[in-house]
Amino acid sequence: MKLNTLITIICIASFSLPALAYEKEHEEHEAPHTNLSDAAIENAKLTLATASAQSIRVKQTIFGVIAPNNNNIVHIGAKYKGIVTSLKANIGDAIKAGQTLAVVENVTTGTAFEVISPISGEVTARFTNVGEVVEQKPLFEVLDPSSVWVELSAFPENIESLEEEQTTYVYDLHHHKTVEGTVSYISPQMTGGHIARALIELPNQSGHWRPGMHVKADVVTDSFNASLAINNDAVQRLDDNPVVFIKEGNRFEAREVELGRTDGEYTEVLSGIENGESYVVENSYLIKADILKQGAGHSD
Repeated sequence: MKLNTLITIICIASFSLPALAYEKEHEEHEAPHTNLSDAAIENAKLTLATASAQSIRVKQTIFGVIAPNNNNIVHIGAKYKGIVTSLKANIGDAIKAGQTLAVVENVTTGTAFEVISPISGEVTARFTNVGEVVEQKPLFEVLDPSSVWVELSAFPENIESLEEEQTTYVYDLHHHKTVEGTVSYISPQMTGGHIARALIELPNQSGHWRPGMHVKADVVTDSFNASLAINNDAVQRLDDNPVVFIKEGNRFEAREVELGRTDGEYTEVLSGIENGESYVVENSYLIKADILKQGAGHSD
């Protein structure tokens, strides 16, 4: 009787051990995860998104300074040699095309003629005074500020990816305003400081972009349609690997992902999650903290 009992115990153990080993192995390879109640999810203020295709625009940040658009500057002089008898405009005056800037008396005929601005804009310089004899020299400089240039300082690592007609987003350094423009010129030469000059033409109807203002420009150097992409704010790190937290009901699983190119807002996903899966974006660090509290993985 005792022998039969011993044999039975051995048989049960022989069947149980593989099952226990399987369960242990399954636990060891199970992805780090946590379960949250509906109330905990609401309190955490988690924002969710769906993994999907996304247009990615790779940008390169370059700094520069606002400069006058040289195409919008005119120097206005007298048609004939004469004496300036009156001035109708001064530095800083806003003028219209066809407006009289000065009156000059022809020294040969004695007749007066007007010096007219061919463009609308602002008087930025005056090179004469009443009573001066003038001939073949500019009397006024007028600038149309409706568009300006951004002079970018492009380093060697920047210049290789720059092309004319690329879309750019220009920010003043206080981020009060953003405007879209295009690269209009890239210098074929580098300066002594190994910097190449590139120009962006910007609309400036508001007058916000003043020559001398320092700015930052994000130049779109590449664009493509990623078959799968995620919001950058969703990415956390566990065990030195990038992960996102996939939501399935009340379960949040840390899924390791292989990432590709990024535009600073979205990143291409090469593997790790599937199209249509729901993932945590805002406050994803709270999920990470809860998983770490349970001892699954460590932060890097």
